[in-house]
Amino acid sequence: MLFDNVLFLRSISNPTSLSGRSIEVIVGSEHPITFSVHENLISAASEIFKKCMGGNWKEGKNRSVRLESQDPEVFQIYLHWLYCHTFPVRIDSPGLSGTVEYLQLAKAYVLGDMSQDGAFKDATLDAMMDKAGSTASDVIRVIYDNTLESSEARSLLVDLYANHGHGNWLRDWAEFLLDLVTAVLDKRLGQEAGSTSKPTDSCAYHQHPPGGFFCYRNRSPSTVLVSQEDVDEE
Repeated sequence: MLFDNVLFLRSISNPTSLSGRSIEVIVGSEHPITFSVHENLISAASEIFKKCMGGNWKEGKNRSVRLESQDPEVFQIYLHWLYCHTFPVRIDSPGLSGTVEYLQLAKAYVLGDMSQDGAFKDATLDAMMDKAGSTASDVIRVIYDNTLESSEARSLLVDLYANHGHGNWLRDWAEFLLDLVTAVLDKRLGQEAGSTSKPTDSCAYHQHPPGGFFCYRNRSPSTVLVSQEDVDEE
């Protein structure tokens, strides 16, 4: 499983209300998996689901939404976020396990972009920053093939590579390489002029309006780190 031997961020405040009707979300194409999620919860978070369930669309009438192009495991990450307002984050280690989760986070960002859930996108970028050491070329492919030029995720990837990257991480990614070289040159010129580099606060990459008040971290319950062993004991 993706989240074996991980740390979980778990809410210590009141849990999300589970009242109201549920809808089914069928995710995947070859081996689709059906998930059940509370309509009010996902509609409040996602503009796409809000439109699907609130109008005269067939999804609203059937109370069923198909996401054939999405990965069921990635959608499970999204459900964890919706119900817990938290993100499961692996204690990073070199090798395949670290890069696999980093790639899943990139896919999760694309899912958040598709569903138009800004808070989930911002949380995903924060998790990617925490895992900067696991960067892999597949992550570039997922983000650059599925987001617009103005995407906050592109900006984050460029800064991560400019500050922490290694040449053997890269393949033939002309668009990304152009952004990367531009960022490195701009950073050098900025340092020569006495300016500071991009702020370390992850809100610099978030899509919410300026100011911490709008950040999902200030609208979600307080969280604590809990080990996998603690989760298993419950």
